Amino acid sequence: MSIWGEKCVRCGERRTRDTYEGLPTCEECIQNLKARLRAETEGHRVCPMDGAAMSKEIVYNVVLDRCPSCGGMWLDGGELELLRTGIEAGMASDLGHALFVPPF
Repeated sequence: MSIWGEKCVRCGERRTRDTYEGLPTCEECIQNLKARLRAETEGHRVCPMDGAAMSKEIVYNVVLDRCPSCGGMWLDGGELELLRTGIEAGMASDLGHALFVPPF
């Protein structure tokens, strides 16, 4: 293993010293795996607008319920703030990459 760690087996992009189930896995991928596990354990919900069975979606590692017929998205308590934090972190990361100009 290098001093920076091995490449993540999930995304293959980031180097990490973290592991998940014995395999090198970066923190972002670990959070995504945990969100998927939460989505699988949550019960399916019914849309309060039209009564259709909603599907689970993961956005910024937050499990959201989406209605396939009306397109409504429903959040549990605290999820809106988690989404906002994830979006702001992603925008800051994108901004940092946009400002970097490699030397010629």
